[in-house]
Amino acid sequence: MRRSLIFICAFIFFGTISAQVEVQSELYKTLKTNDSLIFDVGFNTCDLSAFESLLTEDFEFYHDKGGITDSKKAFIETFKNGICKSPKFKSRRELVDGSLEVYPLFNNEILYGALQKGVHRFFESANGQPETAGSTAKFTHLWLKEGSRWILKRVLSYDHQMIPVKNNTQVITVSEAILTSYAGTYKAPQSGTVVIAASNNSLIMKAGKMELNIHPSSETTFFSKEAPLTFKFVTDNTGRVTKLVVFENGKKVEEAVKE
Repeated sequence: MRRSLIFICAFIFFGTISAQVEVQSELYKTLKTNDSLIFDVGFNTCDLSAFESLLTEDFEFYHDKGGITDSKKAFIETFKNGICKSPKFKSRRELVDGSLEVYPLFNNEILYGALQKGVHRFFESANGQPETAGSTAKFTHLWLKEGSRWILKRVLSYDHQMIPVKNNTQVITVSEAILTSYAGTYKAPQSGTVVIAASNNSLIMKAGKMELNIHPSSETTFFSKEAPLTFKFVTDNTGRVTKLVVFENGKKVEEAVKE
């Protein structure tokens, strides 16, 4: 009984000193600044020097849609060949106000690291068009303290959800044969490989880490309920599907050729 009481007291004591820090604390301010360097500089402007200086060499990134990236080198290469590859496409991250939390990690009362968690949202634009809302997600970062320097060792990115948009377009019913004719692999200059699969009176489109369900508004035109996107399938004079044209807010932003 006494041992149990000691354990409970110790748990309460260590739980108290490891609780979330105040937003006015030096630790909170330092890691919030680092968060800005990672995203406001590294992600938003594609200044990859921020990743070089703040990530550990054995950095690991766990994404609920895109899988695991197991090194700093692989993570930076993903950015170079992804959202930073084309100047025509821009992605911007915004931290949700009031969502950031920091929890210190101690070893024998010595601060060695911290967990940082929060919620952020993403916005996208292409070909100079106004940006549109993308997804929201939660994140958890593991920071380690090396002397006076903080470096990022592990990242969890999860609970990605599309920001709801109002779309009054009416869904019609099309035949399974029409849906099947659109299924296949397409190649696009910005999105890379796009895979279309037939579903229940709809199509599932996968491009990189993005997966979108699109619905028919005509036999050749589909739309997204989660984003202001319209997709038009083009056929040749024999009826063979040749390409997919993507429109955002009515403006053409991508053209993918069917393989």
